[in-house]
Amino acid sequence: MYKFSRKHILVLAFSSSVSLVWLAAAETAPAIGVATSKGRMIVDSGESPRNATIFDGSTLQTELVGSHISLKSGAEAWFGAESRGKFFKDHVDLEKGSANLSKYGANANGLSIRTEGGASVSIHGKAIEVASLSGDVHVFNAQGVNVANLVPGKALSLTPQDAGASAPSSLTGCPVKTSTGLIMTDESSDVTVQLRGGKITPRKRVTITGSMAANATPVKPATQVIDVASVKEIGGPCKMGTASAAAAGAAGGAAAAGAAGAAGAAAAGVGVTSAVVGGVAAAAAAGTAAAVSSTSSSGVTSTTAASTTEITCTASGQCVTLTLNAAGNPVCPDGTAPFNPTVSPGNTSITVVTCQ
Repeated sequence: MYKFSRKHILVLAFSSSVSLVWLAAAETAPAIGVATSKGRMIVDSGESPRNATIFDGSTLQTELVGSHISLKSGAEAWFGAESRGKFFKDHVDLEKGSANLSKYGANANGLSIRTEGGASVSIHGKAIEVASLSGDVHVFNAQGVNVANLVPGKALSLTPQDAGASAPSSLTGCPVKTSTGLIMTDESSDVTVQLRGGKITPRKRVTITGSMAANATPVKPATQVIDVASVKEIGGPCKMGTASAAAAGAAGGAAAAGAAGAAGAAAAGVGVTSAVVGGVAAAAAAGTAAAVSSTSSSGVTSTTAASTTEITCTASGQCVTLTLNAAGNPVCPDGTAPFNPTVSPGNTSITVVTCQ
């Protein structure tokens, strides 16, 4: 018979208590959804070849094939191949790869993405690419400052700066004078700011540099106050966002007319700018998120950009990312072919698909 020493008994007792604590924690974590895949996936360090229950705080990692996550709340997520993230009731902490989200949020590289409909999020080193598939998408930095807003059909590459929120701000747009001050909506990020200081001529397209004023309360619809350091007129037609257009309408007269002209310029895609807002650089996305499409009320999607990836919606309005293979045929997030696709090679036709 093996005799346990006092030291062994203490170690065994400690190990047992740790195991009990772990089991108790696992039992108290509520199940929040189910993940399915036609390939191998890993959930909380355990291999799950087909399906697995997702608990609050579960980590999911895909390998060669993506995964579909259906949450009890009605939200959904589609993980691409070689993606990893930690799931919670209202968001996923995306650590690697890409995810399509429906009525579900995400955190990635220190940024918080909140969706009103569908969104695509992918990590590319320090940058993340965000695209709105349906409904508005709002992005915030680690301090909760709004750094980007996306309407359906828009995609941005967002890179947090090393200096964080203290990094100098740089925005381009057409300032609008209201009864409470000057505001401007940045062309790239679609973030509306209140401008303080500097020699600024309303309704002139300018690039503003400055710093975000701490503890300042902006006038609506601005979300932050910028202390202006420099102003450079760059010419060209205005491309004001919806917030500035609304403010211009409220101001009346020439300002409203300027806003109307800005809408046309934006539709024409005049000029390409980048911005730094709240310590985050924003620029038009390239690659995966650049193939964003505009969805009609019927759910049929018209592709507006050539790419190796197509973001589209099914007839029921469910948005997915379809990767085009070498032959130009679409592939669903789980690696399977979609049902009844109508898409031609070159990624330019009207598309109606259904994925499992």
